[in-house]
Amino acid sequence: MSLIELGLNDRGVEDAPAPPSKPRESSPEGGGSSMNTSALTSAPRYPDFVPSMHSNMTMTSPLPPKEPEYAPDASLEEKVVAVLKTCYDPEIPVDIYQLGLIYQVIAPRSPAPGDHDRVKVLMTLTAPNCPAAQTLPAEAKYKVERLDEVSDAEIEITFDPPWTPEKMSEEARLVLNLI
Repeated sequence: MSLIELGLNDRGVEDAPAPPSKPRESSPEGGGSSMNTSALTSAPRYPDFVPSMHSNMTMTSPLPPKEPEYAPDASLEEKVVAVLKTCYDPEIPVDIYQLGLIYQVIAPRSPAPGDHDRVKVLMTLTAPNCPAAQTLPAEAKYKVERLDEVSDAEIEITFDPPWTPEKMSEEARLVLNLI
């Protein structure tokens, strides 16, 4: 039995010609009804639910956003690490620093006072085909660049050495019940 015989194709959509169909046998009118599309046009769209990269929310975290915590006299490296601790893996409730995904933070001081610094972060992912491969580095870059002292942040991804669970901090292992 085809869709036409069932009369399922009788429901036309605005501005779309309906395919020719024969009347449904069970219907005394012999015609179809038109579909109400006003509910579809007023329905929320996907972007309404997803925060943009430039919002105050984290892009990937299932947890509420958290502000970085560092001492007022902290070095730039300490501030960058504090910011990276606010980036969470979307599938694991542990930040990327405690997970051991951050291999190195390079934040040289500018020679002139008031100049902004360029920061480089060498990081990895839990696997080369990690689902968060697009969002985690972008979130880290965005958050590091929000620091007043930083003019540009470069996030370099490496898989040498590959990440292993042994790279996690003791705190992360405790959270994940691996101790």
